[in-house]
Formats: sequence, C-alpha cells, structure tokens
Amino acid sequence: MAELCLGIAGLRTAVVTPDPDLAGIVRGRFTGFVSSGPADWRLEISRPPGRLPSAGDVVVRPDGGPTRFSVQRRDFAGTVDVGARRADVTLTPDDVSLESFVRILYSLALVEAHGLVVHAASLIRDGGAYLFCGPSGSGKTTVARLSPDATLLSDELSIVRTTGGPAVCFGTPFRGELALAGADRAARLVGIYFLRHGDRHAVLALRPRQALARLLPNVLFFAREADITAAVFRIATGLVDAVPCFDLSFRPDPGFWEVIRNA
Repeated sequence: MAELCLGIAGLRTAVVTPDPDLAGIVRGRFTGFVSSGPADWRLEISRPPGRLPSAGDVVVRPDGGPTRFSVQRRDFAGTVDVGARRADVTLTPDDVSLESFVRILYSLALVEAHGLVVHAASLIRDGGAYLFCGPSGSGKTTVARLSPDATLLSDELSIVRTTGGPAVCFGTPFRGELALAGADRAARLVGIYFLRHGDRHAVLALRPRQALARLLPNVLFFAREADITAAVFRIATGLVDAVPCFDLSFRPDPGFWEVIRNA
C-alpha cells in the first residue's frame, strides 16, 4: 500500500493506493506539492473493477448524508465525505482523470476552510497576488505568458482563502494551456480582475455587488445542496467585500501591468 501526502492551499491530503502505477501517477502529476506532516483529509484511489458509470459530464449528488456526495464522470466514480474528511475513487489510471477528481475534491473540501477554487490565472508580482478571472478564451493564459517577471500560481484554476485575515491566493498544481503547475507559494490577494479582450488597456472599478455577479460564474463548484451552496455564496461575498475588484480590458502586450499599477 503506497501513501503520500499532497499539500495544496494549506490543506493536506493523504493519498492511499494499493496500485504502484497509480502511486506513480500521483507523484508525477503533483510534483512540487508533495507535503509532510499530519493530513487533514484521506483519499483512497483504486482502479475500477469493471466498467465505470456512463455519465459524461461531472455529476455530484448527495449520498446518504448532508455532507456526503457521490461524484461521477465517464472516467471516475467516487465519494466525498466532507464531515469525515475522507474520499475514495476508482478511476481510469491517467493523470487527467486523477487531476479532475482532485479538483472536485478540493472544491468541496475548501468550503469549511473558507476557500474557493476559481477559474482564474493568478500571479505574484511585487509581493502581492493578482487574480485574473474569466472563462476559456478570455485571456487567462495570455496574461500569464505576458508576465515573465511574475511568479505563476496558476493559469487555469486558482485557490483563494479568506480565513482569519486578508484574502490569500495560493499556487495550485492544476494545469491549463501552459501545461505548467503553479508554484507552491502564497501571497496576500491585492486585486481581482475580470478579463476581456479590447483594443486598449483599461480598468474599471467595480462595486462589490457587480464583482460578485462576475465572480460566481467562475467559481468551480458542482454541488447544488442549499447549505453548502449558501456557504460558497458567503465566502464569495466576503471576498469581493475585502479585495478591490475591476473589469480589465487588455490587448496582448504587457502594458496592462502599468494600467493596473496606476488604477
């Protein structure tokens, strides 16, 4: 039985599997985020004994309790028990299936830690973290490519936590178009920017209510139960109340950083 610990956004998960090939996939995919110390969560991984359910998209449903969920997609089937801080999954032995399930696991696990997984690029520059939100095609990877002097936290899925002080943005191993894991670093979040392509660089300050309406569609979350959805809403509301938020129109050159600095 192989066991190793992943540390992502300050939340450690002991990953246990009897399959050496799966253990190798875990080590390879999460290089840089292998941790030590006591685990907050336990995840057991195995190969499917037969055919997996035929669900195409991710399906997350209650499973015998208010904080226990079944999670299915065409390439994995598992459960996440938030109350017990345990999860198990049978999955196709490849790194894409593994990372996809871990993304869903952390989106659920982080709620009690006042954290969100957000479709956003994130970078550390001049000691502060910047979050650039948007759907596919909005420019997240472009912003990351245009920032070689910044530390990449993610070009696809970023994690923000608001526990006990200023909002903090964390690096993640979740890869986007750059096919690069972020750095295992964290910094105070100094600004949230909602991206759109334009013919010039411009920022427009948003009121918290406007920012919340833009943020919520970019939060990675699949459960629909009232209590946990309300908790996600409270975290997002607290985040836009605490951090300056802007619309950012930009063209593909690094001049947008000057506009951000002068905003």
